[in-house]
Amino acid sequence: MAALQPVHIEQTPTDRTILQVIAIARWAIWGWLAVTTLLQREHVDQRFVAIAAVVLALGWSAMCTVLLTKRPTMLVAPWFIVIEISIAWGLLLIDGWVFTPGHSFGSGQNLAGNWPLVSAISAATALGPYWGTALGLVAATGRYFGARANGVRAYDNDRVLSLVSSAVLYTVAAMVFGALAARLRKVENEVALSLARDEVARTLHDGVLQTLSLVDRRTRQSDPELASVARASDRELRAWLFHGVRDDDEGGRLEDRLRRAVDRVARMHDLDVSVSVLDDPDRPANPTLDAAVAAAVVEALNNVAKHASVAKAVVFADCDGDTMLVTVRDDGVGFDPVTVTRGRGLNDSIVKRLQDVGVDVEIKSALGQGTEIRMTTTHER
Repeated sequence: MAALQPVHIEQTPTDRTILQVIAIARWAIWGWLAVTTLLQREHVDQRFVAIAAVVLALGWSAMCTVLLTKRPTMLVAPWFIVIEISIAWGLLLIDGWVFTPGHSFGSGQNLAGNWPLVSAISAATALGPYWGTALGLVAATGRYFGARANGVRAYDNDRVLSLVSSAVLYTVAAMVFGALAARLRKVENEVALSLARDEVARTLHDGVLQTLSLVDRRTRQSDPELASVARASDRELRAWLFHGVRDDDEGGRLEDRLRRAVDRVARMHDLDVSVSVLDDPDRPANPTLDAAVAAAVVEALNNVAKHASVAKAVVFADCDGDTMLVTVRDDGVGFDPVTVTRGRGLNDSIVKRLQDVGVDVEIKSALGQGTEIRMTTTHER
């Protein structure tokens, strides 16, 4: 299980809606808690304690409502969730203490009402379904200790089933609502990315895309190579803007991805690239890793074309069982890795991109001796 931490810090419309629904649920549950305690007052032995518990729940609900409008991120903080679960556990314990013996498994309503249920849901939406399930189970133990405080010492099948049913209710609700909240956030992010891409497409359509199209038309006769580069760039940009894919995202095995990527870069920069790929047909498919490696190879070849002062490069890939080795080598001017700061293209588009999918990157270079980028990984990571 991951460390206890919020799954989402920056508030989005989905987060605000979830927190608002939970706030409404708190007030509804508090109202039922107060009404049932009032109606069962003749069975309350410790009235002051019962009133104090109701007031505590009221104060917590009010504070949560204020935080929702002022500082909503606090509502998903781990310390906040721990306090809410503690309140739910405490209400279940106090229920057995303040009511007359026999109340815990009687027909009356308990003092906590459905407070443990909403606390488990709150934990799951803030910390994820697994932590929510665990904390929901913790809250459920309060019923057992409340029954002990109510004088219960013997547990028959019906009583055990009642306790287990409460635990199942809290944990299942936490798991379902936590998974639903995570799914809603994912959908919201996908919609936001789609809208952002549409906005970029509208902005670029009247600028960059029309410029590339114009270059293509006007240089077909005078400079076919430039026209081909403009046409390829236009096609790739349109594919990303309107479909969210690049040429190297079209799928297939690693060899297919690498050859498509190399062909595109070679045409764009008039680069002579030798490609050798030994792709084990039994290697487990890993589209995410393969796409990242192909994109890193593209960036490495772009760097060769821009900085190596050489028109040739070699790409080699060997995928043998669980091990992958991909290298990009040139015999260009090279650089001193100790004194030369890595540029954004090398760091972000190669090193960080591959580290995110578990690929080790080694860069070997020296002045006048070319550059080699080695990418290695195993599928057991």
